[in-house]
Amino acid sequence: MNSKDSRRGSASPLRHGGILMRNATTFSAPNSQAIATTLISFDAKGNVTGGDNDLRGFTGRRSLNDLIMLVPPDYPATQPYALPYLRWSQGIPGNLSFGPSPCTFLDRARYEKGWKSGRHFGDVGCREWTAQLFDEERPYIDVTTYTKRGNFIGQLVGWARLKDAPKPVIGMHGNTWLCLHDCPADERPGVIPDIEAWTSRHGYPMPERPDYQPQYPDKNYYRDIACE
Repeated sequence: MNSKDSRRGSASPLRHGGILMRNATTFSAPNSQAIATTLISFDAKGNVTGGDNDLRGFTGRRSLNDLIMLVPPDYPATQPYALPYLRWSQGIPGNLSFGPSPCTFLDRARYEKGWKSGRHFGDVGCREWTAQLFDEERPYIDVTTYTKRGNFIGQLVGWARLKDAPKPVIGMHGNTWLCLHDCPADERPGVIPDIEAWTSRHGYPMPERPDYQPQYPDKNYYRDIACE
């Protein structure tokens, strides 16, 4: 995309950050497509401190139009990179249960009227993630999209604040449960062979299917949105 913009003479001050995400962790599940995760960690000043070594020296910044950017160490010789379709969202006015948070352009569609649940993008987005992150009584973040045709892990961006305690990120992909990040008791990310035994061992409740997904569509908050 960056080279294409260059040929067109684009005046955009940002480069597409997707080209920076070269190294990812891949998870496989039987009879399901593999999924991949990428981690970027920041310190209190926004400096990249963990994740992809190629990003060391970069700094995270929020632009005037709320895009989440990675600023290279040789800026302004090299323009900032916009993390793929990621923007800081204030969420629903007055509702702090699932916002504010970073959300993608896909999330914007995910919560609007007309979204078709069960598509391959998944029905778990920034609001579902953030609600679980903010819930101090919830011991993990479940990113499963539950459907009648089968459960899977879709496309989403997660996050955490510096003050947040680690929470395991889990999800069911096909017939396989996976721990994707911050697995408990120094367990390595990967397959959870028996979810009942795993939750019992760590003193967690079993994951439960929500009544519907996405769980926080705009239609449930039209009065608040209209007052914005």
